[in-house]
Amino acid sequence: MSTRIEAASSHGFGTQSGMVLLLCLIFLLALTLLGLTASLDTILQNKLASNLQDSERAKQSALLALSWGEHWLLELDGPTPEICSAPCDGIYVHAAGDLPSKPEFESYSWWLEHGYEAGINPLNGDRIATLSSDSINRPVWIIEAVQSIPPAENGTPDTQVWYRLLARGSGRTKTAVSVIESTVVRFWPALENTGLSDNPVPEPCPDTEPPAACGRFSWRELR
Repeated sequence: MSTRIEAASSHGFGTQSGMVLLLCLIFLLALTLLGLTASLDTILQNKLASNLQDSERAKQSALLALSWGEHWLLELDGPTPEICSAPCDGIYVHAAGDLPSKPEFESYSWWLEHGYEAGINPLNGDRIATLSSDSINRPVWIIEAVQSIPPAENGTPDTQVWYRLLARGSGRTKTAVSVIESTVVRFWPALENTGLSDNPVPEPCPDTEPPAACGRFSWRELR
């Protein structure tokens, strides 16, 4: 009789030990899953932060190219640059409607073919500055003459021209690309007035609604 009791007691103890082991394994599995989830979340957050930083780098690169192109255009002396379907007189000024409807999705080689690398003088090809050297591609800008208003219509002795400038910047990866567009207004002196004034760009520009100074009239992000 005593032998049966001892055997039964021994069997119950073994069952309890097995349940404790199973519970421990389940607990360890839960801790492992929590650790993996936390690690994956950290990795995802790091990737998101890295992508955001790269996108911001591309935007800053595009803004640098845009500012460079605008400054170069506004400081350019002489008569109105000729509108050409191919580079002429050292500068490629596209006619209105000459560019594709979605230039922001064109390849980098297309931008180089139809525009200029920021930091290089289009007239002679001399490098004046190096911008965004930490990006995978250097920033590029393109110029398009949207509208030209002759002196008789704008009320001044000079020609008023509205330009559309496009600037492309990139980050450290091929997927990080930013394209910014701006509208720039400036006056070009007549041939007989060239060189007579130290500041051929009057301010404010007439015939702009709302009234705006010569320079950047508007801008927006395309990509």
